[in-house]
Amino acid sequence: MIELDPARISEFGRLLSVSARRRIDQKTLWTAFAAAFPGRPQGMEERRWLAGALEQLSTQGIVRLPARSGKRWDKMFGTPLPVSVDLAAGPAPPAARRWRSFPWHTSLAWVVELHHLRLDQEDFLLKVHEGLVNGWFREQAPLKYRSLQLTGSEKRLATLIRTPLFGEGRLSLDLLGSYHELLPLAWASVGDAPRAIVFENAGPFFVARSVLAKMDRPPYGVVAYGGGKGILGSLPHITTIGRPIDSIHYVGDLDKHGLEIASAARRIAETKGLPTVSAAPMVHQQMLVAAARLGMPNGWPASRLPGEKGGLGESAAFLPEDVRAAVTRIIRAGRRIPEEVLGPGELASVWFAV
Repeated sequence: MIELDPARISEFGRLLSVSARRRIDQKTLWTAFAAAFPGRPQGMEERRWLAGALEQLSTQGIVRLPARSGKRWDKMFGTPLPVSVDLAAGPAPPAARRWRSFPWHTSLAWVVELHHLRLDQEDFLLKVHEGLVNGWFREQAPLKYRSLQLTGSEKRLATLIRTPLFGEGRLSLDLLGSYHELLPLAWASVGDAPRAIVFENAGPFFVARSVLAKMDRPPYGVVAYGGGKGILGSLPHITTIGRPIDSIHYVGDLDKHGLEIASAARRIAETKGLPTVSAAPMVHQQMLVAAARLGMPNGWPASRLPGEKGGLGESAAFLPEDVRAAVTRIIRAGRRIPEEVLGPGELASVWFAV
């Protein structure tokens, strides 16, 4: 989502909310957007700004975007824009503004200063008040449990976190005694080295575990199963397994999807302060060798084409330089090398040579 000036977003929402109609057409959207963002760019970038502004108003509960799979979208110029949006339920009428006079818990004293508050948000805050008064939040609980407790829906709290009710001096997960759950990471201990290797798929994970367990001094102490894109949610769990880990090596399919997962895992590690994620030394080279030995030096046909000019982008940079050109050529040709080419002999030839 594009980062836009919150004050301009607020003005955009105000201009839309005064509309006499609940459904606002695209022409009205553009007019209000131009008034709220006089310094906006032009051309395709302006279109991206409008899309980003509408996404933020949707997150704040001011407008409702049409269904993504529906027909109320203009998709002609790359950045989809809704043909129309619907105004969400407006703020509570003055007679119902209980929040202005309610005796809030001291942690919620800021609520009385709010200019607008939807009825569902007010009900949520009243639940938070009840929880603070009765000590519900003294013990930490997962986000979805807390969401059910406070909203009746396990998913609602994750949406409310992105609204102005949360922020500095307002609500926080710490105040609610809650936290984002970490997906568990499947792993096995194979030695004492402070290094982990993660495999995208289950088969190579079991092969690696078997090979490493037979070594007197394996180069890894932990071997883990990433589960495809699942690693993007479970990687932070590695800090909780009670093992010293100073580096993480990753192995996945040599195709566009596999490299995108690897590249994304490396970015997550950087943003979360985890050990560096990098390609496992010599393993990808061994995948090329194994493919050639199986009579497929150019890989196997990919079920999904990589897109124009390969479409690899920065994900190719995850690969070691000694294999990057060969793998890029294979993927751009619409082919791939699955991780399953790594059998016991292939991995043993890499690690016993170390």
